[in-house]
Amino acid sequence: MNTPLSTFSERELAMKKAIHEFIQMRLGGEVVPPDLEILLTAFSERRDFAENKENPLACVGAELMWMAGTYPLLDHNYLSERDWADADIMANVRAMQDTDKKLKFVLQHEDTSLLGYWQPSPELPLNCCALFWLDTEGQYRIAEGNTLAETLAYRALAEGDEDACFAVTQVYEQLGISIPKIEDDILFDGMEAREAAVSETPQDYRSLRFERHQRVSDL
Repeated sequence: MNTPLSTFSERELAMKKAIHEFIQMRLGGEVVPPDLEILLTAFSERRDFAENKENPLACVGAELMWMAGTYPLLDHNYLSERDWADADIMANVRAMQDTDKKLKFVLQHEDTSLLGYWQPSPELPLNCCALFWLDTEGQYRIAEGNTLAETLAYRALAEGDEDACFAVTQVYEQLGISIPKIEDDILFDGMEAREAAVSETPQDYRSLRFERHQRVSDL
């Protein structure tokens, strides 16, 4: 039985609305991958989850990309008037915009890099999509893990922050998600293998779109 809306607080209703918008706009209303669904449920059901130590995102300075937020790598508001007048820069921006349409971005790291599900075909379920980062240099690179949860922990490990990796792992354990321990060499080998298994990566796609937009601008 559905809970009457009158029983929810204003904060709870606002969070439920934010989650609904997140699923509809960030994920296109598609089925949410299991570990992300558990995270969204925690945001919905636990008061002040976003700020407390039970939130794995807080362990690494990350945040979900709520629709009310602003995200420089998507907005491109860091560009100057001179940049906007540069044909090559604009060709690159348009190529990135084309690429980002196939990426379901869900998370922003504290350095403003974005994490998303690469969905080259709309028929491919998000849970089967490889995760990619869009970094602050405008490059697309494979994520450190198979899942969002693994990626948060393994990115910290790759950056040499074992404490943050342990904290993320412990918090996810409390949410019912187990993150396997992994050694550095296996971590990086796994990243290379996953990227090699993607027939056309976001980086490949962006390069093709850039060349196309360059040709159009030269006409």
